[in-house]
Amino acid sequence: DALAERAARIGWPLPERVAVAVLLRPAREALAPAVGRDVLLDMECEQPRMVLPDPEEAGRPELLRRATAGWSGAVGPPVPLAEAAKSLRWAEAAVRLMERGLLPAGEVLHCTEHTEALVLLPPEELIDALARRRLAPLAGCGPAQGRRLAETLLAWLETRGGAPEIADRLGVHPQTVRYRLRQIRELWGDEVEDPDRRFELELVLRAQRLRGDLLPPTP
Repeated sequence: DALAERAARIGWPLPERVAVAVLLRPAREALAPAVGRDVLLDMECEQPRMVLPDPEEAGRPELLRRATAGWSGAVGPPVPLAEAAKSLRWAEAAVRLMERGLLPAGEVLHCTEHTEALVLLPPEELIDALARRRLAPLAGCGPAQGRRLAETLLAWLETRGGAPEIADRLGVHPQTVRYRLRQIRELWGDEVEDPDRRFELELVLRAQRLRGDLLPPTP
């Protein structure tokens, strides 16, 4: 009732669903984004906030893209109005990754298009602890060899394909892949056949790739 009363005072019809955005100013004196009157915009914060009504409505993403040209930031997932804080929390998490260079800047991103990064990157302490355990077999390898084996292991975990498919993904010769896979089996043994261990290995290796520690797959 209090929310409805406040919304009525400013002439803002209460929507069923909203998405909350957090923006990064392109400059201290940057002009406010030219959003429509139905969008709530708070420019008083160091990182301005927006509340987008009915964010899944046809044409809304394109209107937002045009209105925020030149700005960086993130739009949280669409949620019921009463859960707007959840959308804000994800938008803030995305902006923190953007500030660290782990998500691209220069535009306003949608969190729903970067789920993998948002799920795997923020809990760094947990992921790093798991990585130390699961990637311990690489401790005796040099940095370059360890990276090559990690990239090959991730390609195998993601595709479960044969040497030719993995080689195509990595841009190397199939015989090179076969040699690396033999090394992987020597290092990890039966762990690579355990579904839970495979899941954990893929999780930590994907997180490392998102951080830029591993090469992305060849398109």
